[in-house]
Amino acid sequence: MISTLDVVVIIAYLSLMLLIGYCSGKKNETQEDYFLAGRSMPWVPIALSVAATMISANGFIGGPGWAYQSGMYPFMVNVAVPLAIVFALSVTTPVIYRMGVTSVYQYMDKRLGKYSKALAIMQFFVNSIIQISSMVYIPVLIIQSITGWSFQVLVPIVVVIALAYTMIGGIKAVIWTDSIQMVIVVGAVFLVIGTALKGSGMGLMETLGVAAEAGKLNTLDFSLDITRENTFWATLIGGGMMWIRYFCFDQAQVQRVLTAKSLKSAKNSFVVSAFVMNIVYFIMLLVGAILFVFYAGKPFETSNEIMITFILHEMPKGVIGLIIAGVFAAAMSSVDSMLNSMTAVFTKDVYEPLFHKEKEASLKVSMVISAVIGVIMVAVIFIGFNGTAKSILDVVGKYISYFAGPAAGAFLLAMFTYKANDKGVAIGFITGLVGGYIIASVYHVNWLWNPFIGAAITMIVGYVLSILLREEENAEKEQYTAWGMRKILLKEKQNGEEKSVMPFSFGIHEGVVLAFFVIQYIIFYIIQY
Repeated sequence: MISTLDVVVIIAYLSLMLLIGYCSGKKNETQEDYFLAGRSMPWVPIALSVAATMISANGFIGGPGWAYQSGMYPFMVNVAVPLAIVFALSVTTPVIYRMGVTSVYQYMDKRLGKYSKALAIMQFFVNSIIQISSMVYIPVLIIQSITGWSFQVLVPIVVVIALAYTMIGGIKAVIWTDSIQMVIVVGAVFLVIGTALKGSGMGLMETLGVAAEAGKLNTLDFSLDITRENTFWATLIGGGMMWIRYFCFDQAQVQRVLTAKSLKSAKNSFVVSAFVMNIVYFIMLLVGAILFVFYAGKPFETSNEIMITFILHEMPKGVIGLIIAGVFAAAMSSVDSMLNSMTAVFTKDVYEPLFHKEKEASLKVSMVISAVIGVIMVAVIFIGFNGTAKSILDVVGKYISYFAGPAAGAFLLAMFTYKANDKGVAIGFITGLVGGYIIASVYHVNWLWNPFIGAAITMIVGYVLSILLREEENAEKEQYTAWGMRKILLKEKQNGEEKSVMPFSFGIHEGVVLAFFVIQYIIFYIIQY
């Protein structure tokens, strides 16, 4: 059973999050404060916040469980993250940041129109509800294992805590709490590693040597079999498209970048987050390889039970509270940002255009919207995630992969082609969604290929139909493409610093992240061969 000291640690952590939410929200007066922090946030906390959102409780618990069973191959799902961030740095972020929008879907409305915008918003809410619900499921699973409390009681409690400080403090609270939570998560991971090594009586290198002999450190699989998971080609091509949608066109990520003081500051945050995300996720998976040695390959009923079992039976009292706080931190760092971003999208793209056309909605309305989303989230958790036996990471990845491709394809058409129009792209989106699902079902394609397949269908069909279903040429819309934005900026004869952050510029930021992307493969090749 959990000790009094553990309970005190958990309560102290949750109280700190609420306090930060309160302090962050005291100066919020406008929607720009609530959703974009007045575009005044420093780049370091933004970087940690971007990383923390992806390093969720799913990674903290599901990651080691996945690696315990499959080795380090699951890391390859993340290997293309730096490549997607290079794309965001050099092309998409300069365009979206300069437009001064609150929601990335406002860009879709300006560039194409209402049909494409509606579909993009739909996929965002579907993806977000699935992801955010899974991120609540994991900590509830752990707390239930420790306390024996009812699942139906714990879920609302966890959601309300995460919802409270997000509603109170807005995006400022999200970013600052995420920064603290990132530190707590990393600390919890190293506590687990230290305890496992001490319990096994072996040093780190000796343990990794045993794991390597069992094939648990292998990452590179060059198989051309499209049904296999985490292959080199699937993670590079399919994973690359999935992460392009996430970092370039997903509100949860773009919104944090839009809070930066300047575009250069936004790029700084992206560079740091690229390193933090992949290094921390790699270490999380490495925990699975270490636990494989610790338990001598003992089978578990589900992959999610592996870390939970270790925490409950191997961690000392007091430290269990820190670990649970780490799990809460990992969960809330993802939940808070998605809650705020979903509220921003619904407020700016749905509520105001339909019900509040003359002026901005009040902050009170935005808070009510957050509360409603929280209720929907609880319902989805009860329906979709209770009792799943597979790794939660694998389950969530498969669900959202069908939507990732069409969304990425629609945005790429909008940003890189002059001829793309609203009706053509909208039909292409629907075709990509249906066609991708049919192909995956008939040919049993691994889910990592789904984003690429969906994007390819959307772009081909969307472009052809845009030509056939011609709309009147609109020079204003063309200026919202990456090419159009660059032409305008060049004509304005910007100074050197501003040129370095216009679309299609490749500088030190892009070079560093691209080098990191390549170095990953070199290290994996050396370890494996």
